[in-house]
Amino acid sequence: MFRGIGPKAGRLITELAHRQDKAWYAERKADIDEHVYAPLRELFEEAKPAIARFYRGQPVNLKVFRIHRDVRFSNDKSPFKDHASAVIMVGQNAEPGTAAGALYLQIGPEEGGAAGMWQMGPEELKRYRAALLDDRKGAQLLKLLRPLTAEGYAIISAAQLSRAPKGVDPTHPRVALLRHKGLALDFPPIPRGVRHSRALLDWCVRRAKEVSPVLRWLLEHAG
Repeated sequence: MFRGIGPKAGRLITELAHRQDKAWYAERKADIDEHVYAPLRELFEEAKPAIARFYRGQPVNLKVFRIHRDVRFSNDKSPFKDHASAVIMVGQNAEPGTAAGALYLQIGPEEGGAAGMWQMGPEELKRYRAALLDDRKGAQLLKLLRPLTAEGYAIISAAQLSRAPKGVDPTHPRVALLRHKGLALDFPPIPRGVRHSRALLDWCVRRAKEVSPVLRWLLEHAG
């Protein structure tokens, strides 16, 4: 049963992120597994069946990410990420990053949650922009997003264009969304009173429920 992710978890990951020291990590791996990854997995395993109810008929998968970075194709050879994280993915595409994330949570120097399609592939992006350019579908997405942004959710993505996509009127009413190469929602900050207790589980499920209409729109029109 998930009981909470204590403050020690954030301290461990923050220090690892700053040190980037394999020997230091090896000495504290048992602590990191106990205080970071065990409760993180417990949270997501409990949240998964609740979140699955928001997406009837869709496959739902859980992935806990490794703390090690893949440095094969990167100039930055730092061995460790600056956060520990996990995601519940929904839909046919089960690849993290391009999949629709029904709930994403990270622990470290910057802690928080999010949901959405962080990075779309070429075909997904093509369908997404076509739906946005459709007056009915595009207006529906704006209607879904408006109350969320008013409550403190922020629209984010892996990348966005500096101007309107080629062939799109720069004065288009949905040009800000059209510039994004994905669509995700960064959750409001985790309240201080819930971040280290079991209440974090309920908070995550409530946030996932609030954004689920946007994800269902994405799955229908871009996924």
